[in-house]
Amino acid sequence: MNEQTITVTLPNSVYDRIRTTAQATSLTSEEVIKQSVILLLPAFESDIPPDVSLSLAKLSLLNDIQLWKTANSFMKNSQQIRLEKLAEIQKHRSLTNNEQFELDNLMEDAQQIMLCKAEARRILAQRGHAIFKPIEH
Repeated sequence: MNEQTITVTLPNSVYDRIRTTAQATSLTSEEVIKQSVILLLPAFESDIPPDVSLSLAKLSLLNDIQLWKTANSFMKNSQQIRLEKLAEIQKHRSLTNNEQFELDNLMEDAQQIMLCKAEARRILAQRGHAIFKPIEH
């Protein structure tokens, strides 16, 4: 994957949120920023692997109950624990090639889950469902 390095000046309050998130998730601040940007910006259809694109397309064929299940799905606990462990290891030393490969795959899985959750919620909203509960004061 080709990557570019950029320098961004952020307000201290934003940097504090990044640092706090990094500590809470055992990621580097750079990884928190990178993942935030990846999740924030819409993927171009050409960026989505064909198998993921197919999974997203199939969601529109699901009934509402199945869509709610997808919208509220999570990564398997064992995968989440491994992802967190690799992120913690990465804080203390460079990952081996195998560890980096595993981390990359787990991150891709997490992104696919997030894409499917978002698409399921989009379809549910289109079908007239309230996606977010109103905040009660």
